[in-house]
Amino acid sequence: MVMLCEGAANDWSAVHLKDVLGASAGLAAFAYGAFAAAMTVGRLLADRLVMRFGSVAILRHGATMAAIGITLVALGPSVWAVFSGWALFGLGLSGCVPQLFSAAGHADPSAAGANVSRVAGLGDVGMLAGPAVIGWLTHLVTLGHAFVLLTLLCVTTAVGARVLRTESDRTHGQEMTVGSR
Repeated sequence: MVMLCEGAANDWSAVHLKDVLGASAGLAAFAYGAFAAAMTVGRLLADRLVMRFGSVAILRHGATMAAIGITLVALGPSVWAVFSGWALFGLGLSGCVPQLFSAAGHADPSAAGANVSRVAGLGDVGMLAGPAVIGWLTHLVTLGHAFVLLTLLCVTTAVGARVLRTESDRTHGQEMTVGSR
């Protein structure tokens, strides 16, 4: 679901700004730039944040942030609001994929390679399917409304984040509980 969202952003961000909000082609290209720059910053910070808050929190809060960002894109009344939405979407998604790969590698250490390969393969399917799914939806609804699917996928990811519960997350949760008493 997360990689499908990334794939959709890769191929539809500039098209959305140009076709829906009437931005020039040059200005519309900055939509993907905002998404990619925010994602890069988030990926650079993700490991430190995971160490502090745990992978479940990063996945949950990142997916929630991404849902807010893509909703702003879908409903944004101006080019600048949509730029902000794409940046928030990228920042939110930035820590999600690494947590999924990490969880796959730690789920069964004896099958770490196979598990990471499966997650990467499914991620690639999502990355490739994202643009096609959004394109298909545009035959039924407007492009902005098609992005609501991405909101739903991000919300589903946030709700299901607990699936990533690892031993370090359990220990991290106990430390927080002990420290707060």
